[in-house]
Amino acid sequence: MRLPPFKFSLIIASVLVMTFLAGGFLFLSSQGNDSHPRLIPDQAMTAFVAPKPLKEFILTDQNNDVFDLSRLQGNWSFLFFGFTHCPDICPSTLTSLSKLREQVTNGVSGSKNAQFIFISVDPGRDTTVTLKQYTSYFDPSIIGVTGTELELRNLTRQLDAQFRIEASPDKNNYQVYHSSAIFLINPQGQYAALLTPPFDISTISRRFNVLKKIDAINSLP
Repeated sequence: MRLPPFKFSLIIASVLVMTFLAGGFLFLSSQGNDSHPRLIPDQAMTAFVAPKPLKEFILTDQNNDVFDLSRLQGNWSFLFFGFTHCPDICPSTLTSLSKLREQVTNGVSGSKNAQFIFISVDPGRDTTVTLKQYTSYFDPSIIGVTGTELELRNLTRQLDAQFRIEASPDKNNYQVYHSSAIFLINPQGQYAALLTPPFDISTISRRFNVLKKIDAINSLP
């Protein structure tokens, strides 16, 4: 749904002011066949002016509870797709997620409705018990989630996140290839921004604060 011109202008003006005050640089662009302009500050975060609503999906969290679209609504959610046998990207990114959580949730102005989610795209090996142990090693507040390959693809396709499970005769020893980005979902359950490595935690935290203000303006009646 298109924003009314006056509202769009208000958002852009507010973003420019807040970004200037945050000491960053901001410009608008369009990429590929995507008709929505994007806000791209310092390569740290690509934020969509018109966030993409997500459709229903059904996964399972580390406590064997249903993890669906309703679990994203009402929170800012940082999603990362990986697997527990990952040798490098996943440990590094989960460490970054833990540092980011400290940055965005601590302090007087910290976000109290931010959650950090590790979604395994290796359901053949990553049980909910395995996920809970794995995420706790990095940060007990990170939520581990997995599901069937069909449901995982239902969500990853909506975010343009990629993963591929390598065919192997050894059922316990195979590789999984996956996106290295972090996907940010707003409290309305919409795909709002993309974070790509290397992750500059301090810059992302500042940009996140700007994005929250944009979302508050966009939510005005």
